[in-house]
Amino acid sequence: MSGLLMTLLRFIILALIHNRVYSSEDHQRLRRELFIDGEYDRSVRPVRNASKTTLVEMQFFVAQVLDVDERLETFKINAWLTMRWFDEYLVWDPERYNGLTNFKITKDKVWMPDLWLYNNAGSRYEDYTANSICSVYSDGRVVWQSPTILTTHCSMDVTHFPFDYQECVLTFGPWQHGAAEITLNGTGSAERYLRSSGEWEVIGFETVSGREDYVIYEDDTPVPYTFVDYSVRLHRIATYFVFYLIMPCFLISGTTFLSFFLPPESGEKVSLGITVLLSLTVFLLIVAELLPPTDVVPIIGMYYAATMVMVSLSLAMSVVVLNLHHRGPETHQVPAWLRKIVHGKVGMAFMMRRTTTRRDFDARRKRRWKALSSIEMDSLDCSAMNGWDDRMHDSTIPSAPELDTRKQLNSIRSQNSARLREITLLESIREEFRMMREMALEKEKTERFQNDWKQVALVVDRIFMVVYFIGMMVVMIVIVSRFDFR
Repeated sequence: MSGLLMTLLRFIILALIHNRVYSSEDHQRLRRELFIDGEYDRSVRPVRNASKTTLVEMQFFVAQVLDVDERLETFKINAWLTMRWFDEYLVWDPERYNGLTNFKITKDKVWMPDLWLYNNAGSRYEDYTANSICSVYSDGRVVWQSPTILTTHCSMDVTHFPFDYQECVLTFGPWQHGAAEITLNGTGSAERYLRSSGEWEVIGFETVSGREDYVIYEDDTPVPYTFVDYSVRLHRIATYFVFYLIMPCFLISGTTFLSFFLPPESGEKVSLGITVLLSLTVFLLIVAELLPPTDVVPIIGMYYAATMVMVSLSLAMSVVVLNLHHRGPETHQVPAWLRKIVHGKVGMAFMMRRTTTRRDFDARRKRRWKALSSIEMDSLDCSAMNGWDDRMHDSTIPSAPELDTRKQLNSIRSQNSARLREITLLESIREEFRMMREMALEKEKTERFQNDWKQVALVVDRIFMVVYFIGMMVVMIVIVSRFDFR
């Protein structure tokens, strides 16, 4: 049983070797007759009549979008290229070669059209046909197919960034052969696109074949050349930029709106505005690093700039409010017309409750000094005391019988001296009360002036808040209306 299997295996191997040798002999003979005996010259255009034009059909298939560099304005793509033309020197009868209709051969053995990528953006012009293989058919057709990585210049329109659409064009054409020698006809599609970029998607593909006259030297006759433009239309997926660029800016501008609710006494209104302004500057620098340095200002850049202007205005508004809030009598009191506006319909429109008014200050002052006003220091009849003391000094010296009364007189005089000291003390206390009353009145006046300015500052702060809100809404509407969301 094992011997039978070995015999069968040997028969199969011999058959395969016989067929391989048989096929190899046909290929060897065909190639020898075409390239050696026929003296094939790969540097000569493969036509027997020099006036005949070689038609090159080129197909371009988009495989992957590898990179789109907005700052360098380059477009890197993985493409599948196919070219087909007729070589009149590579024709044979398949019957003479055991039905052999085609064979494969390296591209450096046959004539190749000198097609190049005109708008190449690589460090050098790469030969994308290098190390590739051509299929040669018995009717003279030569088909070249190969995948390649191409980098081309792409003019970026970043006006609607990050909701933008870009159209990158790859232009192929011959470098030496004019339209009288090579006619280039291009086709292709993006149906085989393998999505590999999380930022871009291909939404369109277009092929345009054209013809253009070219003059190398001024005294030369214009030579027409044919070319093919492959236009790849891209749409940016804006999810990343919405979450990392637009939403933070929107939230930061909203934080600026909250600064109007901070009381001026906190001392953080200006600090918050400066912090927000610095944050927006950082985001604007990030956007500037992503975009090319062109004369076109993207809409998102306008949005950041407008937001920075509004934040700067809110910072100036906060400075004005703080200046009004901390004013006092050392400047001047609130003008009557301004007090009327603040305490009138404007204050009511912003639902501002009035703080302490002049009437409140008067009532408070009356209650505070009611007890003090009841102290009448004039009730102390100092003049009467002084008159009595004068009478004591003007009285005649008593006689001897009255010497017993001297002790009484001395006692009265000592009592009068104590009374005088008490009166002097009360006069000092009265003066102190008078000074305290003047100081209290001055303090109440200062507080009244300060409260008037604080009331003005509150109303002005609310007015600025409404102005800022309206300004931000206008900016948002204008910016959103300029974006292209198609």
